[in-house]
This record gives sequence, structure tokens and C-alpha cells, in this order.
Amino acid sequence: MPRAQDPTQSLLRWGIQNAAPGSLAETAQEIKDGKRPDLSTDVLKHIMGQSDADKMRECVMVIEGTWVDRDNVGELKNASDITDDDRYRAWEDLEMLVQDLDNANDLQNMGLWPVILKYLSHDDDEQVMFACWVCGTATQNNPKAQKAFFDQDPLPTISSIIQSSTASPGTRAKAMYALSSSLKHWDAAVQRFSELGGWDTLTQTLQDPSLKMRSKTAFLLSQLMSQSNSPSTLLVSLRSASTLSTLIDALHSSTAVPSGPSGERGDIDPDLRDKGLRFLANVVERTQGTDGGLTRQEKDQALKAVDEAEKTEGWTPEDVGMAADEWAQFKRALKA
Repeated sequence: MPRAQDPTQSLLRWGIQNAAPGSLAETAQEIKDGKRPDLSTDVLKHIMGQSDADKMRECVMVIEGTWVDRDNVGELKNASDITDDDRYRAWEDLEMLVQDLDNANDLQNMGLWPVILKYLSHDDDEQVMFACWVCGTATQNNPKAQKAFFDQDPLPTISSIIQSSTASPGTRAKAMYALSSSLKHWDAAVQRFSELGGWDTLTQTLQDPSLKMRSKTAFLLSQLMSQSNSPSTLLVSLRSASTLSTLIDALHSSTAVPSGPSGERGDIDPDLRDKGLRFLANVVERTQGTDGGLTRQEKDQALKAVDEAEKTEGWTPEDVGMAADEWAQFKRALKA
């Protein structure tokens, strides 16, 4: 049986055989006769297109300061020729590439995780932001990439970025994205985060001047509660770190910490309210029938937030992702 042919080679052969006389066929013969040294492997790769793995390597080369110029194939640019905009574009390209699960998994195979993670501590805030973004995208809903990421022990650095007083709001938000992606469905990462005092960190972000950070925190807590193998134990940890009480307080106008750089906003953010109520609904659902649920005092505080939400013009249980009967059941559980 003849050996299977590389389909790329078959495509090239078809192109040569069907080329106009004196054009591609002549070039092919010149290559065969060794008369076209200008058509190197790099040039042919440029013509045929790069694999995603090659593209990821090139992105990292740009970020690191060595670049194979796309416009002049094979020409190496000096580090001094690479601008910050070049690096930012490379980060954007890399983030887009790792949206593919196979590409994200290849970060480990290609040894690129240590290179990416060192930029979490870079002095350029923009590069820190991009590194967090790549980490979050690569590990999102991807257990294999989550493990490779976790094995590098990045959570202390990610946590420090979230708590940083010098990192930009955008960078801190992307760090929260990376944290969320790395913790979901990964018990070892949740345990490591707990060991690092992570619940105290989330208590702080629930009082952050940025409503975006508060909302992201409520969403993360909601996801963790819905996925936890031991929701009652998680609730105890959140109560001990005052994360639970801080979140409940954030849902009612009389107890919420004002937001904004100078505390100028006192109204409840709709997105935060809905994500926080979803968290409470998850708590009630996951701990129902156990001794590890909400206390009477916590339920009473939660009912105040429920009452305020229901009085908000245009608000419906669908804003929390609940049908009317599910919402009614949730309220009954809080009153019980």
C-alpha cells in the first residue's frame, strides 16, 4: 500500500502542475535545481502561513525583545527596534490565540508559562495587564491549562496585583479575571487561595472603590459556592473572613460602603446587587437541609436586600436568573 501523502504537499503539487506556463512551474524547477536560494524555509513558511504554535512563539519573541519581522521574512529585529506598541500587539495576538483550548494547552508543551508569568511582576502596568488577560483566557474552562498554571504557583502574585494600590483599575480587573478562571472547578487552587488568606482579599475587593471589582468578586463567590464540594465549609470560611457579611451589607443601601475614588456614590449598583443575590440563592440551595446554612441574622439582612430589589422599578427575578417560583422558594427559605 502506498504511503499516505501530506495533503499540503499534494496541494503544492496541484498548484505547480496547474500554474500558468513560465510562472510557478518554472519557479518550482528552479527550486529543485537549487537556483533559488532566496526562497528559504522561512520564506516558504511565510507564503504558506504559520502554524498557531509558530505564531505563539513569535508573539513571545516580540514580547521578549527578539522579533522575526513579518514584512521581511527571516530578518531579526534588534530589541531596540521593538516598540511598546509592538509588544502590546503581540500580547493581544497571544490572548486571541489561547482562546483555542489546544493552543492554551500548548503553552505548557512549549515551555511558555514561565515566560508569561514573569510579566505579572513587570514594572510596565500595561504588560502586567496583558499577562493577566492571557492567563485568564488560557485557563478559563480548561482543566489541563489550569493545572499547568497552578503548578507555577502564580496565586500569590495574582493576589498581590488585586490588592495593589499602584496597579491600574484595568490591570486589577484582569487580575481578578485570571483568579476567577484559575479557581473555578479546581479545588487545589481554591485550597491554595484559602491558605494565602484569599477570603480576606475578597472581603477587601467587596469594599473596593471600583464597582467593577465588587461585581467581579460577587460573581466569583457565586460561582465558587455553586461548584464547591463542601458548600457549608466554604460558607464557614467566608463568614470567618467577614466576606459573607460584607457582601450582604453591599446589597442594601443603608449598609453598603460608598463607592467611587472619593466615596461619592452611595447607590446600589444593579449588577453587583444581582450577582450578590445570585450568590445568596446559591448558598440557600447548596446548604438547604444542613446545619451549615445562613444564620437567622444573616437571613434577616438578606431579606432587606431582597425587599429593596423588589421595590426597584423594572426589576424582576429574571435579573438574578431565576423564575418566579424559584424566587418565591428562595424567599421562603430566608424567612424560615
